[in-house]
Amino acid sequence: MIALIILSSAAILSVIMFHKEEPVAVKELSVKKKQLSERKVASKHKVVQERPAPVKEAREKEKTVIAKIIPPAVPSKYVAIIIDDIGYDMKALSELLKIDAQITFAVLPLLSHSRAAAEAAHQANREILLHLPMEPHDYPQDKPGAGALFTDMSDEEVVIQLEKNLSSVPYAIGVNNHMGSKFMSDEEKLTIVFKQLKKRNLFFIDSRTAHDSKAVAASRKVHLTIASRRIFLDNERDYSKIYRILMDVALPPTGHAPVIVIGHPYPETIRALRDASKVFREKGIMIIPVSELMKKKHNSGCVLTECS
Repeated sequence: MIALIILSSAAILSVIMFHKEEPVAVKELSVKKKQLSERKVASKHKVVQERPAPVKEAREKEKTVIAKIIPPAVPSKYVAIIIDDIGYDMKALSELLKIDAQITFAVLPLLSHSRAAAEAAHQANREILLHLPMEPHDYPQDKPGAGALFTDMSDEEVVIQLEKNLSSVPYAIGVNNHMGSKFMSDEEKLTIVFKQLKKRNLFFIDSRTAHDSKAVAASRKVHLTIASRRIFLDNERDYSKIYRILMDVALPPTGHAPVIVIGHPYPETIRALRDASKVFREKGIMIIPVSELMKKKHNSGCVLTECS
C-alpha cells in the first residue's frame, strides 16, 4: 500500500513537472522562430534599401560619361561681325561686351574714349581694329573727324597721321576705313597707307564705301592681306530689319567669300545682335574674330584680295 502511494505520488509529480516545462520550450521555440523571421525581413529590407544607392550612382556615372563623349556640333558657318565707330560712348561698348560673341571692335582714333574703349575691349578678350578716318567725296559737308587722311596730304603727312592714329588705339591688329569714298579711290595714296600697315604686320578690311575702291590693286603692290565687307547691318536703324539681315546671314553658305558684317553701336543694332547671337549658336554658326576668319579663308585657298 505504501509502495502504491509512493508510485502514485511520483506519477503525479512527473505530470506536474512536464506541464511546467513544456510552455517554456514552446515559448523559446516561438521566440527563436520570431527572431529568425525578423532577421530575414530586416535582411531583405536592408537589401532593398541599400541597392538603389549604387544603382543610382552607376546611372549618374553613366550619364556623366555620355555627356563627356558627345562631340560638340561642328560649326556650319563662320561669320565676322565688326562694330564701327567705337570711342564715342563707353556705355554702348559696355552693352556690346555683354553679348556672348567674339565681336570685333573698330575704334576711332583721337577721341576722348578711344584708348579706354580699346583697353576695355582688350580686357574682354575682343579683337580691335583702328577705324581709320578718310576723306569722303562730299567733304567738307561730310566730315570724317579727327585723324582723317586726305588726298592732298604729302606722303610723309599721311604716314605721320596714320602713326598718330595707331598710337591712340592700342592693341589694334588691323585697320578698316571710316568713310573714305574719295581716299579709297586714290590708288597712290592708298598704297602709302598699305606700305605702312605691311611694315607693322597689320591687315586691312575694306568697308566698301567707294564703288571704285582701289584696295585690291594697292594691296597687290605691297602684298598686304586684305578682305572686304560684304554686309552692312544698319543703314536703316530699325530693329526688325537689322535682325532680318542677321537671319539672312544665318542661311547656308554660298560661294567662298569671307562673311564680314559691319554695323554700328546703335541701340537697335545691339538688341538685334544680342537676339541673333543665340540663334546663331543654335544653328551652329560661329561668330569669330575677323583675323581668324581671314586665316581660315586663306588656308582654304581663297585669295582674300579676290574674295569680295
